[in-house]
Amino acid sequence: MNFSKKLDRLGSQLAHSQAMIFERSVEQGYPSKMFIKCFMFSNEARSLDELSLEKAGLSEVEIFDSIKQKIKSKRGQLLPYLVMHFIGYFYRVASYISGFSSKQLYKQIPVEFLLQNYLVLHSLDIEEAVKEVFDIKKIEQVDLYEQFKNIYGKY
Repeated sequence: MNFSKKLDRLGSQLAHSQAMIFERSVEQGYPSKMFIKCFMFSNEARSLDELSLEKAGLSEVEIFDSIKQKIKSKRGQLLPYLVMHFIGYFYRVASYISGFSSKQLYKQIPVEFLLQNYLVLHSLDIEEAVKEVFDIKKIEQVDLYEQFKNIYGKY
């Protein structure tokens, strides 16, 4: 699959921020899979999808605080820092270069899939890892109208 966008400085910065937010969830004891799901369906993830987070002036701490308020229990497995870092980074890069929303990616590339394939995927260049997953999962590039719908909802 060929992506229309390459990972540039902005994309790398956004991916790094998301990875740090995911790591923070482990530091503070929030169940990893629950945190990932809450994040991927959040307005904050949508802001990152729209590349508007910087415009809104939200920090990593503010984003994390907003997500943790949605989690009712601290019961559940904590994934290792490096795994959470990778998952956060992977999902953001995948969204950035493909145009898919976080919500759409979460549905098409389950966390379990990333965990099962972590050892191979994390050793690849991140763009290559995303391309490999898209090929394995048979995810096709969406057209501009589909990208718009993925980010903004039905119009």
